[in-house]
Amino acid sequence: MLTQRLKMLPASMAEFIRHAGVLADEMGFQVYLVGGFVRDLLLGVGHFDIDLVVEGDGIRFAQECARRLSLKVVTHGRFGTATLHGPEGFKADIASARKEVYEKPAALPSVSKGGIKDDLFRRDFTINAMAIGINRHCYGDVFDFYGGRRDLEKKVIRALHPLSFIDDPTRILRAVRFEKRLSFRLEPRTLLWIREALARRMLFSVQKHRLRDELVLIFKERRPVPVLKRLWELCGYSFISPGLVYRDGWNTAHTKIQGAARWFAAHAIHKRCLDTYVMLMCLFFDGLAMMRLKETMLAFAFHKGESRRILSYRKNALILERRLAKQDLRPSGVYRLLEPLAYEVVVLVYALSTKKRVKERVRDYLLIHHGTRLHVRGEDLALLGSRPGPHFKKILTALLYAKVDGKLEGKDEELALARKMMARS
Repeated sequence: MLTQRLKMLPASMAEFIRHAGVLADEMGFQVYLVGGFVRDLLLGVGHFDIDLVVEGDGIRFAQECARRLSLKVVTHGRFGTATLHGPEGFKADIASARKEVYEKPAALPSVSKGGIKDDLFRRDFTINAMAIGINRHCYGDVFDFYGGRRDLEKKVIRALHPLSFIDDPTRILRAVRFEKRLSFRLEPRTLLWIREALARRMLFSVQKHRLRDELVLIFKERRPVPVLKRLWELCGYSFISPGLVYRDGWNTAHTKIQGAARWFAAHAIHKRCLDTYVMLMCLFFDGLAMMRLKETMLAFAFHKGESRRILSYRKNALILERRLAKQDLRPSGVYRLLEPLAYEVVVLVYALSTKKRVKERVRDYLLIHHGTRLHVRGEDLALLGSRPGPHFKKILTALLYAKVDGKLEGKDEELALARKMMARS
């Protein structure tokens, strides 16, 4: 039993589980904690995501949970699932217990009602196929039909059946991700089943947006590079795009990215947080020709913000390195180069450059010049007697660059320069 461990969870989480168990008894449903939550609780790992399975109507159970506990609920009737949201980022996923049948390889499964044993069998690996009861009569009991607890102790990743990677080839990426995250090893038969699926080129058959989701999860890992290396050793990256290769420098580059991200968080606290996983994605895809890169971003339907930053880095990185190293570049020149770019692109250039001048200029831009604002506005220019038009934008831009270069201080000096410019024009 894991009763004591459940009590030691963060207060809001423990209280939710207790209330959900009471509600399950009242509604006559059997409800279980499942999946990664159980695995991480048994491993003693923090930062749990609550995932509940209901033997019964999961959506109705979620709606009643939301009503009683003042939580927000989002339902997905087609899948019989719901998500609860609460204060301070609290989230719980709730689903009806179901069983799945794959009518053809790599296709989405047909779903029907089932019990907890059916629901656990549709999972990817034994270590993710355990449940913990939260009803009063079985609170804290572990339901382990497929040997997940044994495999946790042996530190192995084991699939539940031989067709696991034929049914869902994305499990290959998950197997590698869990293997490296947990420092486990792939169980020999599971590795054989993976190799059989790879020999049948199953990763080329699966829908690309599903591969995209798994790839993004890899890049979001705390240590993504060992996962990428293992994946390269198993099957290469041609299922993503021809021409992609593993690079030995990624480990060092990722360390530099993490260091630059910490520096940015400490010194640029008024700016938004960096998406460090996107910075590694920029490196991963950097070897592709621009046309092939655009085709890949489109085929996998990466989110717009991710694609934009990846393409931007591919287009600008080498140019920035060369131009930022020039001796006679003014601060306004640096500003013009960097202002249109996302923070991830700018900080990645800073992290990977070996040139002191480049690093100093990027640092000064982020800490001093980025966010420079004028006191003068368009209405101020109109009061000087000029009719509004496109030249206003040119004047304001010139004023901004002069201010970045340290030539202006205060509104009076900005207005004085504006008068001169308007007189000349």
